[in-house]
Amino acid sequence: MPAAPLKTALEELLKTRRLQLEQPPLRGEEPRPLVRSGIAPLDNLIRGFPRGQLSEISGTASSGRTGVALSLLARASAAGVLVAWIDPADRFDPASAAACGAVLERLLWLRGRPLADSLSAAGTLLGAGLFEAIVLDFAAAAPAELRRLPGSAWIRLQRRVACTRTALLLLASEHVATGPGGARVELQAARPRWSGNGPGRLLRGLDATLAAGRHAPTRASFTLHAL
Repeated sequence: MPAAPLKTALEELLKTRRLQLEQPPLRGEEPRPLVRSGIAPLDNLIRGFPRGQLSEISGTASSGRTGVALSLLARASAAGVLVAWIDPADRFDPASAAACGAVLERLLWLRGRPLADSLSAAGTLLGAGLFEAIVLDFAAAAPAELRRLPGSAWIRLQRRVACTRTALLLLASEHVATGPGGARVELQAARPRWSGNGPGRLLRGLDATLAAGRHAPTRASFTLHAL
């Protein structure tokens, strides 16, 4: 599509989305419905990720944390809303996101910035009031690097998201921060599913286990299928 029509289409989409956000809820409608991941065992466990809150998915590499976030953004963008992925380590793969069902035209990807700048970018996007969900992908950052970020930065971010209808989702290798009403999900090391034998075998998916909750976490299992 040429640049001018594409710009016009984006401006119209943003305008329509802002008008939708400003409409009051209908009688009996939940004012801030939860944003679901589309993964039934997880959604049944936590009901969804709350808007106006900082939620967290933590786990080691290959535990399924990125797959969960991609599923959520794919479900949301396919429904016609805007989503964003903030990516300091430049590890996001648009092809994988599209294969999961994400509509890339409705996904804003910010990449390759330091952690502190990425937090500022998250605050800016929250201030726009246009995004159904924003993923803050700090999964590649070392825990020591994350601990050097001031605690006040997370408090400010929670204050920014609290005034919005956005679900803010932090990906990390271990627990970092959650809002007072945010969901906290910890993924255990996943077990791979293979097809075939020997060096030519193919990865079919990951059998993942999660624990959700702060004080007495409950557990569930699910499978992420390879694309």
